[in-house]
Amino acid sequence: MHNLINFLRRNIYWFVFIFLEIICFYFIFSTNSFQKSVFFNSSNEITGRVYAISGSFLSYFGLKTENQDLLIRNAELHSQISELKDYIYNLENDSMKTEAFLNDSTRFQKKHNYIKARVENNTISQVYNFITINKGKNDGVKLDMGVISQQGIVGVVRDITPNYAVIQPVLNPHSRFSCKILNSNTAGTLIWEGGDPRYANLTEYPKYEKVEKGDTIVTSGFSDIFPEGIFVGVIEDFKSEVNDNFYSLKVKLSTDFGALKSVLLLAGKDQEIKELESKVRNAQK
Repeated sequence: MHNLINFLRRNIYWFVFIFLEIICFYFIFSTNSFQKSVFFNSSNEITGRVYAISGSFLSYFGLKTENQDLLIRNAELHSQISELKDYIYNLENDSMKTEAFLNDSTRFQKKHNYIKARVENNTISQVYNFITINKGKNDGVKLDMGVISQQGIVGVVRDITPNYAVIQPVLNPHSRFSCKILNSNTAGTLIWEGGDPRYANLTEYPKYEKVEKGDTIVTSGFSDIFPEGIFVGVIEDFKSEVNDNFYSLKVKLSTDFGALKSVLLLAGKDQEIKELESKVRNAQK
């Protein structure tokens, strides 16, 4: 405290001088419009420069946060782009499937009688599952017509009334369908042994045939129900049967039976071919 008083005493003239200068400048700038405008313009310029410099410093020190935000935003954009690519890919696949189905439908229309029908009732959790559709004898439905969906094979017509029909689907232990690996001439028997409705087994498939996981399974055409080449599913696994000369192929079915809404009924082979084959079989008995 004593040192402060001594400091003020030694420099009191300077403090008085500065105080008087401030009063003089106040009167000069407050009573003269020109000096006042100069002062305010200068002060605004100085204030603007101070703000600009301080803003630059703050922006510089805030770059780390901004960079982190940009990285997060870029990651979000990359994720959205990836999702968009997947969506476009799925749309293209769905479009290809739909176009192929329509082409197949056109082909069936030319070579086979076919009928479109809506699913009225459908079971997938029973031992013996059945599907009821809204078309019957009045619509041209006949027994043993093959039934497919946009995704692939469904089953065969087992009973009909004037306005309805009952389909025995793949998901029924009594169903037996001749199928093969795509681009192969060797057929096996597709059966469902209960359990998971997504899978069935292609049995009695010879071991000398080349089998790989992911191979496509289609109808063989060796029956009166389905023409050759209708999509059935893909091989998910395979193992040896009791008889070591054959494989049992686990097939993931292409048709989602739980979401089945509409089907297409096919007449199968021409009646003339059926009669000819029946005549030959009867002659051999």
